[in-house]
Amino acid sequence: MFEFQTAMSELTGLPVSNAGLYEGPSSVASAGYLAMGATKRRRFVVSRGVHPHSRETLATYAVGYGAEIVEVGLEGGLTDAAALAAAVDGETAAVFLQSPNFLGAVEDVEALGAAAKEHGALLVVACDPMTLGILRSPGECGADIALGEGQPLGNRLDFGGPSFGFFCATEAQIRRMPGRIAGETEDVDGRRGFVLALQTREQHIRREKATNNICTAQALNALGAMVHLAWLGRQGFRELGELLVQRTAYARERLAAVEGVEMLHEAPVAREFAVRLGAPVAKVLDRVAERGIAAGYPLGREYPEFEDALLVAITERRTKAQIDALADALGAAIAAERAEVTA
Repeated sequence: MFEFQTAMSELTGLPVSNAGLYEGPSSVASAGYLAMGATKRRRFVVSRGVHPHSRETLATYAVGYGAEIVEVGLEGGLTDAAALAAAVDGETAAVFLQSPNFLGAVEDVEALGAAAKEHGALLVVACDPMTLGILRSPGECGADIALGEGQPLGNRLDFGGPSFGFFCATEAQIRRMPGRIAGETEDVDGRRGFVLALQTREQHIRREKATNNICTAQALNALGAMVHLAWLGRQGFRELGELLVQRTAYARERLAAVEGVEMLHEAPVAREFAVRLGAPVAKVLDRVAERGIAAGYPLGREYPEFEDALLVAITERRTKAQIDALADALGAAIAAERAEVTA
């Protein structure tokens, strides 16, 4: 736990980390509860670029919290800065951002977070851990809380779980943080040792005051992440991030050249990007699947305004040849659909 916390603090640029939560979305909801305790306010301003599952979880918890949620839309793939600034006021407990956001765009967290700082609200930033080796850390950008889904850090998909969420914060929030914090100490003989320094275990005796209910076995998934990070090492983790950016840039360029495909936005990306298709997304995906290729995620499921869009993710396992095959398959599928319509 101690080694995991140390690694996550280094990655997020924040001094305090807990030993892990259930997964990314519940970590976002826990940040909302923490913000209410810290500010004594009950209003959340949330970017539409935050993962839909996280927004849904926060909304569900907010009903129990008695909190209000104000959602800010997107402009050019990024959080609408003017709308965000207008939405934040003296009653706002926290501003929730995600970078890269759900459309893959890298947000200017520092600039967007200025509104939160101005009104005394906490700045909560959800982040993709695989990009933390190459992008400025949330802590450097002024985040009070940085959190996210830990599955990409060496954990398996397992049909959606189990996974773990990471949660890091400033020292001012250490006693409000959910979960457990392991600390380093010395025993009476001067030997290095580790202890459970802080834990929100009020549920054993004061359930109504509990900040979180977290399973001890969740630490096994965090341990898997720590092994993965130790295996990669500092340099290896940075090189992995650079590889993701390079292959994503190639894929974005390659798909943009395909007839019937255009970029949904021109904002910088790290390892995911969104495109518009000149044919029905579901039918195009079915045609591409016949070639054994999972082309992407139809954005219309979560964003009705992007019914014609597809979210494409590139990992370090995707080769240039596979990216070329994806581009060729998409081009052929779109052409086939257009031909069928005009026939």
